[in-house]
Amino acid sequence: MQVLDDIWASIKGNAKSRISDPIIGTFVVSWVLCNWDRLALLIWGAGKLEARINKMSKEMAFINEPSLIWNNYDLLILPAVLTIVYIFFLPMLAHKIEKVVKPTQIRRHDHTVDLDIDKAIKQKKLNKAHLRANPYNEFLAQEVKIDIEREREELELTRAKAEAAKNMQIESKAKATAAEIELEKVELKAERDARTLAISTAKQKAQLASHRFPSAYLFIHLLSNSLKDDDVVMSLHGLTRCVATIFGYDDFNALLNDKQFNNENLDLMKYILLDTDRLAPDFYEILEDENIEEFDSEWLISHLEMVFEHLPYALVYPETLAERVRDEIDENRFELLDHDGVIGGMAETDTIFDEVDEIVKDNFEYDMKSHVFVVSLSGTASGSHRKESDIPGQSVDLSIEARCGAIVGCYGLSDYEISASATPTDYSDRQFSIMT
Repeated sequence: MQVLDDIWASIKGNAKSRISDPIIGTFVVSWVLCNWDRLALLIWGAGKLEARINKMSKEMAFINEPSLIWNNYDLLILPAVLTIVYIFFLPMLAHKIEKVVKPTQIRRHDHTVDLDIDKAIKQKKLNKAHLRANPYNEFLAQEVKIDIEREREELELTRAKAEAAKNMQIESKAKATAAEIELEKVELKAERDARTLAISTAKQKAQLASHRFPSAYLFIHLLSNSLKDDDVVMSLHGLTRCVATIFGYDDFNALLNDKQFNNENLDLMKYILLDTDRLAPDFYEILEDENIEEFDSEWLISHLEMVFEHLPYALVYPETLAERVRDEIDENRFELLDHDGVIGGMAETDTIFDEVDEIVKDNFEYDMKSHVFVVSLSGTASGSHRKESDIPGQSVDLSIEARCGAIVGCYGLSDYEISASATPTDYSDRQFSIMT
């Protein structure tokens, strides 16, 4: 009997542990809820118990007939879904609901705590009132003494604050007066420094102007002598206006005050750009103001050209300057192969370059914003294949830009600087252009 009791206890304990398991227990409850009708028919249905058991066994024999699982979803699928929802999704939903409700619960708790605190404070006041109402309680006399002492301390504190405010007001007035005095000293010093700086600046400008005037006087003197050959005498004001206009200054004072108008920049200057469209109206106005009616602006420009023939600067038209730049670059076109931009393009081919075709001028313009004269040119470099010298290699197209920057005024230009690049020739584009 002891053996049977032990076996029964073991079976009972295992069954209890299985039933208490959340997954098994939930599945059992879900299965019972989904199949309550079958269980009710099994227990209370009509007919013999054996027949009812056989009928239920056939309806639940999914091992012999697996199709029952899909045809009769109450058998396993729906209980399994309810189990998964109950174990996994309901806790997640409950957690989200708790997160939503949490602020409300905290506010309710805070309200409850505040209510308890208010009740405690009111109760304290009530207890205090009860003690005061009792004439035989010593607390009343002590409280009166405390109130009198508090009123005395508050009165003393008020007096101390008033005294401190008065002292601070006096101190602030003293500081304000001292600050005003110091400010006046600073303003006087600033005025003295400004006057000193103005005097120094004026002296410096006068000194610089005196250094610039000899160079400007040379242009004035040569132009005056050239005009005398045609028996024309122009005033000093007119001559200075001509010189200032040539370099692009508004007037002669702007020329003298320009730091760039110095001997160093004049030595570096190589070209003076002669734009008749710009000079013609200005020269016409100068001749009109000088009452020189028998000559026009072209006559004055021709005298300027003769003057600059004897100077180390070239007074050139834009077309002439662009052509000069092209000629010089074409004469030294093999030097283009040493430019970094060209070397990079040649490196993309398997060609040993030994020939540069004639450089062609594409375009030229004067950039009024940056005061730079720009000439755009192009050309082609060719050679033989690196491995087979008797076979022509791939050519490169050269793109060249020469820039003459203004260093004196707007139109006194320095010598040109070159930037060049090369790209391998695309023969497909050339064939297409020939066909078209």
